[in-house]
Amino acid sequence: MNLDVETMLDWQQRGINARVLGLSAGDNPLVRYIHKASCPREKDSLMQKADAWLFGWNIEHAARLAS
Repeated sequence: MNLDVETMLDWQQRGINARVLGLSAGDNPLVRYIHKASCPREKDSLMQKADAWLFGWNIEHAARLAS
């Protein structure tokens, strides 16, 4: 299952915002729910969102390191 572009961009922005607020990459809010997912489809959806969040966090982190 692939998430729509708007959802992916939303989770990337959440990751960016988290980095701006000083949260660490380990503070990804979705990670704790992935292992609790009851079905593969739910788990896949959560993993994609968690990856998008981390990607956004990494974008902001890299921008801060570069400046």
